[in-house]
Amino acid sequence: CLLMGGRIEDGMRVWGCTILGLIAGVIIGIMTEYFTSYSFLPTQSISNAGVTGPATVLIQGLGVGMLSCMPPIVLICIVIFGCNELAGSYGIAISAVGMLTTLGVTLATDAYGPIADNAGGIAEMAELPESVRDTTDAL
Repeated sequence: CLLMGGRIEDGMRVWGCTILGLIAGVIIGIMTEYFTSYSFLPTQSISNAGVTGPATVLIQGLGVGMLSCMPPIVLICIVIFGCNELAGSYGIAISAVGMLTTLGVTLATDAYGPIADNAGGIAEMAELPESVRDTTDAL
């Protein structure tokens, strides 16, 4: 290609770093959902620890919190090593940009939280059926 001046391979390596960062960002989001959603075991285990008292909730919460840090750290290390092999320090920086590409969706989702919470409060004050509150709580 005339525009790349014979450096297509370098461009593909940088593109690979972007894709690695994007995939890592999505996986980190999935891991965050796993460790923070009540639908999954880590959060349920903290709730179940409350049967014996508040101290066990604190201990279980600290333990789960510490364990939840490990998978993203390992994933980020893997991406750093992979991108370093592909394109050096520049590749690592570009993978960080790839991780940030999902930021718009994350911010929009976070902004939606208070709206859903307000909807739940309105449903409760209006004395709507419990199924309505269950629906708004799931949002």
